[in-house]
Amino acid sequence: MIKIEQCEVSGCCKTAAATFDNLSTCRSHFIGHCYEELDRYERLIKGTGLTIADAEIARRFVSECTRQADEMEHHAADLDNLDRAKLLHIILSASELGRHLRRSPRKVAAIPVRIGSEKFGGMWQEDAQTVLLSRCGASVSCKHPAKPGETIQLIRADTGKKVSARVAWQRFFGLNDLRIGVEFLDCENFWGLDWALVEDARNAGLT
Repeated sequence: MIKIEQCEVSGCCKTAAATFDNLSTCRSHFIGHCYEELDRYERLIKGTGLTIADAEIARRFVSECTRQADEMEHHAADLDNLDRAKLLHIILSASELGRHLRRSPRKVAAIPVRIGSEKFGGMWQEDAQTVLLSRCGASVSCKHPAKPGETIQLIRADTGKKVSARVAWQRFFGLNDLRIGVEFLDCENFWGLDWALVEDARNAGLT
């Protein structure tokens, strides 16, 4: 017997049509959630701007939102014209958000680093490696969990240069691939990169 999943939003009895952040939702709640997130990112962009954590989460949102909206638009049997128009609008809006994210310079680079906390009673250190660099931080592949908001130290293995950073997020990308996003507290060009060249290379399709 085939089990039909139900929307997990409280009080909703409709059939689930999508999954976001491990939550199964019906088409109406999926559309509503997409619009809420698109509006939230638009406010961030127009306001304080996207942090490295916001940008990485936004990229995942754009990917999942676009994929599932496109699948619904093409395959849902009971889709009316209004919902079809909403899904198409969501796909276009997510695509525009994706273009904005690509305008923010990022560089894929595996740099050996030592990360750790010097907090009394909770000191730890670990040799890790960066995955993605930005002007103001990085995402780091590691094994030790770090809570968002925690202050850690990051030391480059190649130069010995040290910086204090705030943990913005932590997330598993696969079963054993833990990553944390960090934002530098007070440092300019910790990576020693010419970000104008990084941006030019990205625009030319070289990175």
